[in-house]
Order: sequence, then C-alpha cells, then structure tokens
Amino acid sequence: MAAFRLTLKAALCTAVTLLMAAVWTQPANAWTWAREVTVYNGSGLCVQGDAGIDHVRPGALSGNLAYSHTYALTQGCGTGLSRPDGWAATRATVYRWNGSAWAVCRTSAWKYGATGQTGGEFPGPYGPEMVYNWGGWQACGEGYYQTLASAYVWDGSAWRGGGIWSGYEFVSPARFHAGRPKAPEKAPARHVATPPSVRPSMHQHTH
Repeated sequence: MAAFRLTLKAALCTAVTLLMAAVWTQPANAWTWAREVTVYNGSGLCVQGDAGIDHVRPGALSGNLAYSHTYALTQGCGTGLSRPDGWAATRATVYRWNGSAWAVCRTSAWKYGATGQTGGEFPGPYGPEMVYNWGGWQACGEGYYQTLASAYVWDGSAWRGGGIWSGYEFVSPARFHAGRPKAPEKAPARHVATPPSVRPSMHQHTH
C-alpha cells in the first residue's frame, strides 16, 4: 500500500511538473510594457505611470487591449502618496506607424481616481488604471502599434505628469507576419501627452 501511494504521488508530481512546464513554455501573453516610468518629480510629488499594448494572437493569452495606469508618490518617487478621488487621471491613446510618423488611431476617455499605498504582503502604490479595447488591426489597418499612456496628478493648483510609451508591436490578421513592413524609423515624440482640461472639483468622477 505504501509503495502504491509513493508511486501515485510520484506520478502526480510528474504530471504537475509537465503541466507547469507546458504553461511556462507557451507564450503566456503578448503584452509590450513600460512600467513605473517617472513623468514628474517635483516639490512634494512624484508621478509615475505604466503603459501597455496587446493584440490577439492565436495560441496566446491575449486581447486587443491598451493599458494605462497612474501613480502618485512622495517626492523622490518613494512610497504611494494619498490623494483624493478625482485627483489622479489616466488615458490610453493608441498610435499607428503610418510609414513616416506615429499617428493617433484611437483614444479612450479619461479615467479619474484616488491614489495611495497598499499594505499587506505586497505593498505598493495604487491609482486609476485604464484597460481599453482598441480593436486590433481592424481599427486602423495592419501595422505597428503602441500605446501612449497619459499619467497626471493634481497638486492643488495644476496637473503634473506626462506621457509614457509602451513600445510597439506589429499587428496583422495573419498569424505569421512574413513580409511585414519595415519597423518604425523614428521614436515617438516625448511631449505629446496633454493633461485633462478640467480641475478635479469640476469633474464628475468615474470609477
């Protein structure tokens, strides 16, 4: 009986190991990311953001999604800084390379929220985040795409922040991209992001 249990345990361990190996060797997702990029670091406030882009790929956990996230931190970009609901904003704008420049394809609405620092086992800053379905290659055609995440925090008198580029991906209806066009030759402009046009007290906050 003991030998049977040991054999069964070994078989189960082997099965789990093979399953985990299969999971980790498959493309878990197709995201391209830029994380915790500092867009402002001034008196009493640091603003950071994340940017991401994805598109549907057969056989991968993927979707036609653009991602943006805004954080407020203490001066010097230390820990998360508590700011009221509506004092932080984020927006995802998807750009496509048209052969000579990066042009806007689609953009989300602004999303507003509060910021702060989580505790527990995995502490870290939090703030408003946007997951935007931009439509994939059907949106603006086959080509290279990337997200500009706008990350802004109100400091009591003005919006502070800027834009974060995710990095680009080639998006096509074909599974294999043979004969894809030449990769973009120019880096996107650094200062194309613009802050929200309203003050927090004037905005009906969305969640």
